[in-house]
Amino acid sequence: MPGQKTSGKKKYLGLRLGDILVKMKKIKADELESLLAAQQNAKSTLGEYLVQKNIITEDEQLQLLSYQLGIEYRENLLISSSTILSTKLPRSFIKKYNVVILNENDQTVEIAINNPFQFEIIENIRTFTKKDIKLVLAKKLDILKLSDALAGEDSESADEVIEGLKEDSGDIQILGEVDQSAEDVLDLANEAPIIKLVNLIITEALKERASDIHIEPSEEGITVRHRVDGILYNVLSPPKRYQKAIISRIKIMSHLNIAENRLPQDGRIKVKYGTTDVDIRVSIIPSVVGERVVLRLLVKDEKRYNLSKLGMNKDLLKNFQDILQIPHGIILVSGPTGSGKTTTLYAGIKKINTPEKNIITIEDPVEYRIAGVSQIQINPKINLTFASGLRSILRQDPEIIMIGEIRDRETAEIATQAAMTGHLVFSTLHTNDAASGVVRLLDIGIESYLIASTVIGFLSQRLIRMLCPHCMIEQKIDKDVLLSEGIDPKPFKGKKIYSSPGCPKCQNTGFFDRQGIFEMIKVNDIVRKMIIEKRDAAYIRKKCVEAGMKTMLDDGIDKVLKGITSLDEVLRVIRE
Repeated sequence: MPGQKTSGKKKYLGLRLGDILVKMKKIKADELESLLAAQQNAKSTLGEYLVQKNIITEDEQLQLLSYQLGIEYRENLLISSSTILSTKLPRSFIKKYNVVILNENDQTVEIAINNPFQFEIIENIRTFTKKDIKLVLAKKLDILKLSDALAGEDSESADEVIEGLKEDSGDIQILGEVDQSAEDVLDLANEAPIIKLVNLIITEALKERASDIHIEPSEEGITVRHRVDGILYNVLSPPKRYQKAIISRIKIMSHLNIAENRLPQDGRIKVKYGTTDVDIRVSIIPSVVGERVVLRLLVKDEKRYNLSKLGMNKDLLKNFQDILQIPHGIILVSGPTGSGKTTTLYAGIKKINTPEKNIITIEDPVEYRIAGVSQIQINPKINLTFASGLRSILRQDPEIIMIGEIRDRETAEIATQAAMTGHLVFSTLHTNDAASGVVRLLDIGIESYLIASTVIGFLSQRLIRMLCPHCMIEQKIDKDVLLSEGIDPKPFKGKKIYSSPGCPKCQNTGFFDRQGIFEMIKVNDIVRKMIIEKRDAAYIRKKCVEAGMKTMLDDGIDKVLKGITSLDEVLRVIRE
């Protein structure tokens, strides 16, 4: 079996895997026989069995195989974007056998494989390519991720599918209702034209990191737009005659009523994009030119819900983590729609989520499932509102409660009562800054003494776009602009700031991904006194700044000076 020799421990070459484990003192000699017997009953290789039982990791298993067989174990299957593979394996084949082609030349094909003992599969690839095979060992997840990256390299785009639809195609038939299980949209590339088109619209949005897809009808046609990093971009214009077919396909996928086009409908689609699970919230409303669709793409990314990844500066992160440890009180996160409030709350809950704590949330909607947390979706049709659900939650003996949003006096009153009786309560408010949170609660009708005695922190935030690292260039600092915006030019002295003109890597937007800018009022005796005195937001804000609070503008300027974002972007977001 051809393969590349490793620089690993050659003394293990040719030994049985179990013997290598004993020699490396991973297991004892008397344990090996019982493990071998159990492995045979499990009908798997010894390495696979040990990984399943958490005795060794997949990394360790592949490294041991590398020593045993003299085949390279490659930890990162990085491929240059310019690499073109003239021979590719079907995705279904890759997913079933965990094997992918990395490179090839006139004589040799290099393949990454997870199980090198699949001799028949390797021989099939040799016969298929008519070339010698060079093996590389790789993790299953890395093989699938590489397959995902290669899947779209030479596949049709949504534009090309539209071009391929015949002018005289007439009525389009929507084929086959999908079942409740997750679909892999990359695997459906060869289906009927409209099915293929809708799948590609979703796939291309996911590739571009879009948070929403808008399908908007007009008198002349349809416009498909993606919201990427908070900004909407036109991406596609299918002909008007395909409008009903596209919307019908989306209704089928989200299990909605295809015949109903006069009333709003809401649904959900669960898809699998390669190795990533995606929940899609579907909203359809009627208009005078046809139904309008918005798809909210909720990608299940663990890294998103990590406090240290949100963009909080060192001091603010410490203050926020400090108030998370307080056993009772209310933590309020404020900002406009789409400013990342829910993400911050989820990150906070994940930080303090332990088996000893009973955590219950009530949300509209539940955007992300958190292991070990009971999450409730409100449903006004059956009178399951924030207020009614919150009353029931309190009878479930929770330590920590998250309320998706405080919208009315009843919900706010129950939240303050919960905080006073020993619960830690998380929630959101729609206000422009941290100080305005106090005024908002007073306006709702909560007594000032209750606010002062229960709220332990007000956090306000926005999301700024981060400069594309591939095309960022130095920008001249204009003092007149700084002064006109009320920004002190002194911190900019001797510093460099940057902007990005745009490049193919960022779809010519100049930005890639987003990060938060924050300000936080940690409620202390001084702040409590101002709350009880019912001071206005401007006064509270002024006194907090004098006491050392960094405003969102200050936080944004810090990120400009660190080269994370541009001055124009910070000013755009602050003005919103």
